[in-house]
Amino acid sequence: MHIIAPTTYLSSKRGGLEKCLLDILKGLSTRGHQISLVYQESGDQLEQYRQFCDQIIPITNYHLNLKFLPDVLKISATKDSIVYSNEYTNLFFSFVLSKLKGVPLVAHHHLHASVENNLLKVRKQSFTLNGIHSHLAVSNAVKQDWTDKLNINPDAINVVYNGINCSAYHTPGDANSIRNELNLSPNIKIVSYVGRLEEYKGLEILIKAFKLLLQTNIEAKLLIAGRSVVDGEGYEQHLKDLVAQLGIQDQVIFLGHISNTSVLYSSSDVVVVPSLWLEAFGLVAVESMICGTPVIASRIGGLPEILTGEFERFLFEPRNEKDLLRVLQQVIHWRKKTPELAEQCRNHIIQRFSLERMVDGIESALLDTLAKRQSNLTFNKP
Repeated sequence: MHIIAPTTYLSSKRGGLEKCLLDILKGLSTRGHQISLVYQESGDQLEQYRQFCDQIIPITNYHLNLKFLPDVLKISATKDSIVYSNEYTNLFFSFVLSKLKGVPLVAHHHLHASVENNLLKVRKQSFTLNGIHSHLAVSNAVKQDWTDKLNINPDAINVVYNGINCSAYHTPGDANSIRNELNLSPNIKIVSYVGRLEEYKGLEILIKAFKLLLQTNIEAKLLIAGRSVVDGEGYEQHLKDLVAQLGIQDQVIFLGHISNTSVLYSSSDVVVVPSLWLEAFGLVAVESMICGTPVIASRIGGLPEILTGEFERFLFEPRNEKDLLRVLQQVIHWRKKTPELAEQCRNHIIQRFSLERMVDGIESALLDTLAKRQSNLTFNKP
């Protein structure tokens, strides 16, 4: 199978979507499939893609302009080709590519559905959706959202959960490296956030809940790792101003972007995912738990699909700092009270969210779509 994969950014600093695509395409390549990567903007992932891609094709952008059609036409395809799109922003480009080359299109939805309100864009979206041969969603929450907002038949959308390379997220031998680096004593509890610094991520709720935690006489530090991509440096400064207003600037540390998140996860007592929006999946929750660190998360989007069974008690109501405080108080002392929780977290991820399971699901969907398309073409020949 020849997989044509359009994407926008080749940067590990943007978020889980870019990380997932790299893992997916690398996994499919190791199984013998040819990969043609189409990208708009280069970044630190380019060298990794060069190690396994058969073709790497830069284009101008995915919007309609004078170079749109030439960019589509320079991408080659065969009877074994399939277009795999994992971003809404390149879905129309992928649709046109699929039509002109006569190959099937699979759309992998990593975000909630976007409903257009401009008449021209509505028509464009309708044509595009009708041209998709198969849909994938990263969670049932995303599937439901696309079904409800865009009237897609639920039977047409298969759920394939994101997965990670579990062996790459090992617990470092020195889980106190962050403590040592920041001169924190072993008695201080570490609460961490890892991700983009954007308003919809719920950081203000986390900061307010952390202030309440400190008022219960628990010695703790809040470590915030990440940068703003959408809202810019102004929002990060807004968060720092909030911390100052609450008088907890000595207990909150902004780390910026960090590349080795495993060390931070393993050094933390708990990682919080306080999202306000429909969090499509929640890769940070999976990454933290494979390092043996429990996660507290908003009961929203795909997060409850990760924190299932015994971990459901770690969910809190979105926008509710008091409910977040309640869960923090229950979990914060787990290393002393229930040290077996670390292994339970790791086993939960290995059994349900491994990279192998994710690649299995996507490979199966792509092969099935390609086989159906080729069967229909053969059947319809005069």
